[in-house]
Amino acid sequence: MHPERTGPHVQAATVSRLRAAPFEFGLMASLFALYYVTRGVAAGRAYDAFVHAFEVMHLEQKLGLFRELWIQGWVLGMPALVRFLNFVYAYTHLTAVVLFGAWVFLRHYHFYRQVRAIFLSMLGVGLLSYTLFPLAPPRFFSWRGFVDTLALYNGVNYDHPGIATLYNPFAAMPSLHAAFALFSGIGLIWIGRRWFHWALGVIHPILMALAVVGTGNHYVLDVIAGFALAAIAWIVVPRLLRSRGDSLDDWLTVTPAAR
Repeated sequence: MHPERTGPHVQAATVSRLRAAPFEFGLMASLFALYYVTRGVAAGRAYDAFVHAFEVMHLEQKLGLFRELWIQGWVLGMPALVRFLNFVYAYTHLTAVVLFGAWVFLRHYHFYRQVRAIFLSMLGVGLLSYTLFPLAPPRFFSWRGFVDTLALYNGVNYDHPGIATLYNPFAAMPSLHAAFALFSGIGLIWIGRRWFHWALGVIHPILMALAVVGTGNHYVLDVIAGFALAAIAWIVVPRLLRSRGDSLDDWLTVTPAAR
């Protein structure tokens, strides 16, 4: 960890950071939007997506992981839990990532370039996977007993023009909801190290894992893949940054003015 600076150096660093903040968060928001605006990639891939879904369910059955129907059955027995998980799935995904990024940027800036690189690598892998492996989520298979809890309890219409244009229905493998939850959780624990950082870092990924499966939006394998992506990114990306040396570090921390 870098030694703390004092006096005018702190003020100068803070002012510089605040000036860079709009650019940084504008960049991150734009890149994160790619996660949602991938519907064009899914056009014409419905057949592949459903074939892949049957393959995933068959693989889960062979591995003893096909527990989605049991989890949904347990969740649906408690309407209040369903509504809570709908909220977790719909509203805490982006919020948690933004709050974690802002916390690192404003309070622990010496970790920011590393955190940003990890996030971007995960986003890139996720978008590539959605392009190469479109996957229909469980909620498409009502005839097998799956329930779309967001449609049932919140009246979400995925075909509404306001949603359809910003939504890829086959972006399931890996679950970036689960991946980004664990990404934020690991970061909170690694950087914060206080008891409440540990609590949030553990509870949020667990809740998100339950939410994505309980709402019928992901398979268990999606969650496992998402968690694996986050864990591998936290292990591999910092090592790559160190191995590439200062040149990549400097590029990652360059300010808008320098560009």
